[in-house]
Amino acid sequence: MTVLYIDTEHDRILDHPSLGAAHRARVEEVRNRLAGAAGQPCLVERFAAVSPAWVAQTAPAALVIGGNNTDWADFDAATLAGLLVTIRAAPVPILGICAGHQLIGHAHDAAWGPLGPLQAGETDPDPEFGPGQRKARGFLPVEVDLRCPLFSDVAPTATFFQHHYWQLAEAPAGFVIRARSSWSAIQAIERLDRPVFGVQFHPERYDNVHPQGAFVLRNFFALA
Repeated sequence: MTVLYIDTEHDRILDHPSLGAAHRARVEEVRNRLAGAAGQPCLVERFAAVSPAWVAQTAPAALVIGGNNTDWADFDAATLAGLLVTIRAAPVPILGICAGHQLIGHAHDAAWGPLGPLQAGETDPDPEFGPGQRKARGFLPVEVDLRCPLFSDVAPTATFFQHHYWQLAEAPAGFVIRARSSWSAIQAIERLDRPVFGVQFHPERYDNVHPQGAFVLRNFFALA
């Protein structure tokens, strides 16, 4: 069995002479971390190739939908259609990370939007990414619901890496909110009838000082 990591970055980033190389290096690092957490090989696929038929043919144990650094308005909606259908069908356990979390909400018609414009005196930590918008960036505290299986053995207030300026404005129908922070009221969601989870933070970007993202990944793959 294998697990599948869905790369959601826009083609123009992959085609960029320097940004593309940096992105591919990050994807490879994520692939290795997911494989280690799952104890199974991890394959990478581009988002536009994903459909229920493709998942049936590939027969993975689980899907992980990754993040990106591109505005959703820049995507051709047709290229996301197969992935959105797959998210709704949930043929295998699914974990959405950052943009993947947002796509889970979007697939189920939840509202989404930016954190809001920078306020007077606020510094933009990443002007290349959503310029002029407030951002959550760095290792930041998140209050988690310990009833969620993702957060078994995680502290009630855990620290995870954040890098976003877009977020879900509401939990989609059939989901419950499982984590929140001072910046984003919806840091994690869980589907009630199937093992589908979204996290706004980046559990794959853990380190020795902030290891709890690794616990989240292992807990997810234990469900698969």
